Amino acid sequence: MPTPARPVTLLLLALAACGDGGAVGDASAGSSTVGEAGSTGAGESTGTTATGDGATTGAEAGVTYWRDVKPVLDVKCATCHRPGDIAPFSITTYDEAQKMAPAIAESIAAGTMPPWSPSPACNTYKHDRSLSADQRARVLEWIAAGAPEGDPADEPAAPEPEAPIAYDLELGIAEPFTPTAYPDEYRCFLLDWPKQADSYATAFDVVPGERSIVHHVIAYVLPEKELAAFEALDAADPGPGYPCYGGPGGEASQKAQWLGAWAPGGSGGALPEGTGIRVAPGSKIALQMHYHPLPGAKADQSRIMVRTADSVEHPAYLLPLAHPGWMVDSPEMTIPAGEPDVVHSFEVDLTSAIAYLFPGSPFGIGQAVRAHAAGVHMHTLGTRASLTVLRDGVPGCLIDVPHWDFNWQGTYQLAAPVRVGINDTVRLECHFDNSKGDEAVKWGERTSDEMCLGMLYVSAL
Repeated sequence: MPTPARPVTLLLLALAACGDGGAVGDASAGSSTVGEAGSTGAGESTGTTATGDGATTGAEAGVTYWRDVKPVLDVKCATCHRPGDIAPFSITTYDEAQKMAPAIAESIAAGTMPPWSPSPACNTYKHDRSLSADQRARVLEWIAAGAPEGDPADEPAAPEPEAPIAYDLELGIAEPFTPTAYPDEYRCFLLDWPKQADSYATAFDVVPGERSIVHHVIAYVLPEKELAAFEALDAADPGPGYPCYGGPGGEASQKAQWLGAWAPGGSGGALPEGTGIRVAPGSKIALQMHYHPLPGAKADQSRIMVRTADSVEHPAYLLPLAHPGWMVDSPEMTIPAGEPDVVHSFEVDLTSAIAYLFPGSPFGIGQAVRAHAAGVHMHTLGTRASLTVLRDGVPGCLIDVPHWDFNWQGTYQLAAPVRVGINDTVRLECHFDNSKGDEAVKWGERTSDEMCLGMLYVSAL
């Protein structure tokens, strides 16, 4: 990943993995206190689906695809394993699931699928992709029984769909673009923001144009006073848009703020109730596209959907957390060769960080905030990372990824937001294994370099 000039440009790293939603939102309005018994979240993260965990098991009547397994696969797996999406095969029909049953069993037994990184001992989260113990047993029992189909009439009724979000803005790439830089191409497209007064994004979604080549999408808000630098990058490239990597491009990247993101299998949605991200009139949106070009691929013309409000009760930001010294040529973040467990950590006062990154924000120094979502990011040497709130020296866990996997990253919506007081600090800790390396590794943009980042979506109280 790229090395930005300042932490604010690192917002691109808060990507939604399959099923985790492009928006951070939909957290409950109540606030929980770090260090309370059980969890900082509300309730236990069970990963249940509409089928209910009391479905008939094979011991009673024999598990079948239609009654017991399809509802689980649809909710937990088919968000990625469907035609035209990121997974290598589809399991949306009985024939597909029956054919891939051995691979499904192997992945479930190994704990690699569905992909879910956060430790349940840390906190509870919205959109949990993990299987409950009952769901896991149900699918494995079905496979062991020979994957019986059963009667389609036994399929439980689908849950009532949520009311659709009334997006009022649709912004997209003005003309089709076909990427050619193999294997990865990062390209930014400038989109006009049409609102003539201050507005707040309260819901966000991405509609990818050519899904087969779109790896992920990130939307940045570019303030009006910085537009000349970005427009110069656009004018310097003869094609639609301009190359960008590590943010919306150029030295002015440090002035950009993150609006939202999408990755295959994800879906957009509402931000936490009462919160929103401010977009000033005269701004533009830089839509950063990460493409995986394929021979013969069609051109892409992706677009974003935004719901706006004239005001919100709790203005919010997506806040990147990293030690500033890690991003310069210094020994502050060195991972020596031959070392199996190198730890780098950083503690920060959130209100001071917000005041530094977003001058003039309504968050002022000395004001408590509410954290709604959390994420961490490292590269391939990473083994574990966490974000905790330290209150009177006692840690309360926001997110802990005990087995880091570079291929599955995201921000994770807390089941209930966590209050971070003016005397609290947030601690970011990353572990790295360079035992097989013959050279020291430092912070850098290449995958062979490393990073240690935290991400928080926070709002004013």
